[in-house]
Order: sequence, then C-alpha cells, then structure tokens
Amino acid sequence: MSAIKILNPKEIRKQLGMNQQEFWSKIGVTQSGGSRYESGRNMPKPVNELLRVVHLEGIDLAQLRKEELQAIQYLRQNQPELLEEIIEKAEAMD
Repeated sequence: MSAIKILNPKEIRKQLGMNQQEFWSKIGVTQSGGSRYESGRNMPKPVNELLRVVHLEGIDLAQLRKEELQAIQYLRQNQPELLEEIIEKAEAMD
C-alpha cells in the first residue's frame, strides 16, 4: 500500500492547540511516530484518514457504533430525503 501526504499534521495540531501526545494518541499513534510524520515521513493512508476523521471532522472514535453507521448507510441508500432532514435538525441543535 502506498503512503500519501495530503494533510499537514503539524499545522492541524497547532491550529487545534494540542501537543503531540494529545493529538496523536487520539488516533492511536505514538508521540514519536507522530513526530516523524510531522517531520515529513509519509503517513500511510489509514493514518491519514484517521487524522482527517478525528481532527478535521471532529468524530470521537470511541463514540462510533457499527449499527448506527449501518443505519446511516441504509438511509443514504433508501431514504436520502429523511437523512437530509435528520442532518438539518441535528445541525440546528448546535
């Protein structure tokens, strides 16, 4: 599997005001491993995706449940209007 470099992890971490330990531990990467990525080592695609999901999308991995993701996929395929309505109501709660 080839590594890709899409996100600049150091910039993202600094914008979030986090130290390396806080930032990298949220996606299961050691501080030393994260430091290497910040220094230019290519991140494997799964690490890059975790970084995007957790730090850019703000999704707490500990809160994910398989059946909820399956329900979203079902709605997306079978009732997209209902999914949009739910999303709009959820966004209005913020």
